[in-house]
Amino acid sequence: MLLPILPVYLRELDLTVGTVSLILAATGVGAAIAGLPLGGALQRFGERKLLVAAIIVSAASAALLGATELIAFLLVLRFVAGVGSMGVRLAQQTLIARTVDGDIRGRAMSVMGGTVRLAFFVGPIIGGVSSDQLGPEATFVASGAVTALGLLPLLAAKADPSQHSRIATSASPRPPSVLESLRGHWKRLVTVGVGPALVTAVRDGRLIVIPLIANDLGLSGTEIGLVVAIGTGADLLLFPVAGWLMDRFGRLYATVPAFGLIGIGLLLLGVLDSTLGVIIAGAVIGIGNGMSAGTMMTIGSDVAPEGVRAPFLAGLGSMQDLGRIIGPLIVGWSAGAAGLHLSAVALAIVMFVAIAWLVFVVGETRDLDPT
Repeated sequence: MLLPILPVYLRELDLTVGTVSLILAATGVGAAIAGLPLGGALQRFGERKLLVAAIIVSAASAALLGATELIAFLLVLRFVAGVGSMGVRLAQQTLIARTVDGDIRGRAMSVMGGTVRLAFFVGPIIGGVSSDQLGPEATFVASGAVTALGLLPLLAAKADPSQHSRIATSASPRPPSVLESLRGHWKRLVTVGVGPALVTAVRDGRLIVIPLIANDLGLSGTEIGLVVAIGTGADLLLFPVAGWLMDRFGRLYATVPAFGLIGIGLLLLGVLDSTLGVIIAGAVIGIGNGMSAGTMMTIGSDVAPEGVRAPFLAGLGSMQDLGRIIGPLIVGWSAGAAGLHLSAVALAIVMFVAIAWLVFVVGETRDLDPT
């Protein structure tokens, strides 16, 4: 719901693209800083409690966005939103990595990614219409309320008894800290983490540059929401392909063509200066993003060592979310230097570097022994 309206709302506060990008980058700062502490919380309290806390934090940070125009307050809210999003993703990823066998893990992760893509399809339309009809402040409150609804299935579901026993046994002697657990695994963490960080930079950057370019073309909030939804609609249709490709042929068979399409779509966005051009570019990016559903989480789960899975995934999540800082800053810097269209080209270059890293440095992880 925030995708089509938050960057435009910040621009309408007479903020520069650089300042807008800085505020949006605070989400990545929060996620990156919170990764390791949340990994410790996950070890101590389990996935369920972490999810509940993270959803509450995410809902509050969205609902309060319209409370003031102070830049410092907006920075804090986006920082807190990053903490919440990291908590949600880490709990989900750890749960699936713990309970799903490797030979169907790709499909499980892609289904989880597909549910997010459903939100990315419906949410921008609702957010755009709501912003035009009720105003952005009311839409922020509505977004927080919808986020809070995510608590209902968690509160209704029965707790996982195996998780309780796991947490209880690890509480007798003091469990090792996250940093202690990661000792001996730093090289693997850094090697695997660079690619997802670059991919995340591009994914987050395009969520800023597409609405801003559409706004510069004179589109309303509703129209911007529809433009975003067209791309995410293509995204939504293809997420099952990602899981099938990863499990049937290997992780690279999904990541390389998917991320290649995202790069091509960003190049198109950089050269096509029209509403139709934005729609075409958004659709190509959406197809690529759909084919990449769950890929980064699957690769992370493949390489996470047995016995330290939660700390490793927390560290990997922190590295990945450095991209949520880098992406908005790339947009802000390149837009300030040469315009928004150059920002799209810069993001495309970063994506092609990410592909090369995944292929030549990380390699195929489907049959990797995580020990």
